[in-house]
Amino acid sequence: MRNNLELMLIESAKLSKNDICIITGNAPSLFPKINNILLQKLFKIITLVINHVDLGRKINRAKDKDAVIVYSFSTEFLFFSFLVSFWTKNVYLVNNHNVQQAYQNPVMNLILKIYHYVKYKFIILETSTILMDLGYQKQEVERHISLPHSVVSSINSANKSELFDDGEMSKKKVGIIGESRKGKNFSNTLDLMLKISKNLDILLIIGTDDFSCFEGMDLQGIKLINTSTNDAYMAALTACDVVVLNYEKSKYFYRCSGVAADAIGVQTYVVCPDFPFMSSQVNYPAKVGVVYQDETDLELALQQALELTLDPDKSAFESHYMQRSLAKTAAILDQAIQANS
Repeated sequence: MRNNLELMLIESAKLSKNDICIITGNAPSLFPKINNILLQKLFKIITLVINHVDLGRKINRAKDKDAVIVYSFSTEFLFFSFLVSFWTKNVYLVNNHNVQQAYQNPVMNLILKIYHYVKYKFIILETSTILMDLGYQKQEVERHISLPHSVVSSINSANKSELFDDGEMSKKKVGIIGESRKGKNFSNTLDLMLKISKNLDILLIIGTDDFSCFEGMDLQGIKLINTSTNDAYMAALTACDVVVLNYEKSKYFYRCSGVAADAIGVQTYVVCPDFPFMSSQVNYPAKVGVVYQDETDLELALQQALELTLDPDKSAFESHYMQRSLAKTAAILDQAIQANS
């Protein structure tokens, strides 16, 4: 099972003792693609306004629920949702990319603070104390919820011999896995890994849905796996002993990694930057990866992660499955809802 955040919220709500409504603010596809950049931006704004007015109506319709959890919204356009649902008091905002935006942009931070003042409650993945970095007082932070990113065990019996030949089977496998997206720094990560692999007996794996970011690079000797389907993606993660994340600070400093959660779910160790949320993902409640301060430390971090793979004891992963289970998520939500009722 892929550890999709929206799905985790929906499944946790089903396990809750409270009546919880999960609302996802997906943008409607109302307009065709337009070549004119100005018109494109104008129609995007119109679409977002319509989307968030509709989101507000959905919030209003759920006003009698014990809690309304809103996932996937635009910070600056949520005001339109508030205008048509301001009398609904039990609204919780899942701040995924929104905190990262607030960290980068003072205007976004101000808007998010306004939502705090109008009594919206925030659900912050891993730890809400990072709001103090954005200027919140300790007593203000206490109103919001810290919610560890759920991890569901997805161990399968994938036959690695179908993916690798005899020479490849004997090597430790290190992967760059996930959707090719801005901020994930795939091509630079591969450059670093190619240099590091000269000193380590490892097989590099690239598993992605789009290899265009590697265009012009020498991929000889690298195992390429097209992960366009969920099964292929999970198989690629399962095939790896370690996955390496080298995401950009400007995009992911205050964000969790879905790839990290999915890797942990198949007992694959994670190497990632020492960003607050990702560090928590691999270290709480037990160590299932290694963090590094900057790219010069990546080789040492990878060596330490490879040492972890030699230990047959997988109890650290089991601890994650218990402490980050859907039932645990539901219990945390129930406790917060009761405290705020």
